Amino acid sequence: MRADAIAHNQLMIAQGIEQLAHQIEQSTGLQLTSVTFGELPTAPRVGMLACVSDSALATWGAVIAGGGTNTVLAFYDGTNWVVK
Repeated sequence: MRADAIAHNQLMIAQGIEQLAHQIEQSTGLQLTSVTFGELPTAPRVGMLACVSDSALATWGAVIAGGGTNTVLAFYDGTNWVVK
């Protein structure tokens, strides 16, 4: 690859990183689309987050089950979706 092409690619990468940093700096929060408990992934990975709109419990650390009226932040701990 020619040196001018390498320099151009590096410039493009730097500009992209600068734009991404600007977007992150200007953000005011993260918004998750709420789903029902039944809509959660069937094969979740540890550490996944979701907004559950029908949790039966809203107590920190409680195992989430659907059928309730609470909207909670859910965290998958490797075994269960729990309220966070």
